[in-house]
Amino acid sequence: MKTARLSWHEDFPETPISPWAGWRRVGWIRETTPGGQIRRPRSIPHPFATQRRHWALLEVNFADVDLYFATPQELDQFLAVMSRNPLPSGRALVPWHGRGRPNLHWLSRAPKAAKSWKFRRAICAWLPEQEAVRAFRAFYKERPVQTYFEGVFNSPLAAMRAPPSDSSSGGGL
Repeated sequence: MKTARLSWHEDFPETPISPWAGWRRVGWIRETTPGGQIRRPRSIPHPFATQRRHWALLEVNFADVDLYFATPQELDQFLAVMSRNPLPSGRALVPWHGRGRPNLHWLSRAPKAAKSWKFRRAICAWLPEQEAVRAFRAFYKERPVQTYFEGVFNSPLAAMRAPPSDSSSGGGL
């Protein structure tokens, strides 16, 4: 069975692909003391999930495999990876992982049925043609999802390494 439908949510509907497409729970801001010394970065709730009042969730069932997409970036990430033949290795998808076989990427959690070339070729051809996918993209086109927020960093190390900002608060919100 092949279906694609939209549902609407007030809170961000996290999916397995969300972290790979820009979603974060925690952000880090860099602060300075009144004397100009750099303080340890402070964690804050990341503004990604609160940038909109409503979110669309694209729910796809294709050959008994359920897939969920909360942003067009997630859909694009999925199509980019699944359209490659052969599938990229875990090492290629998570190059910063030090040893062993990385099991961190969403593709490593995908069902075995979704990894065959026949399935991937079929879903990559079918998805863009669906009315629900066009409506999903149209919903986000007017006000695209933001993944960069001035002064908010994805890790404390990134906040520490960032150059000082011109503001006296050190680049907070």
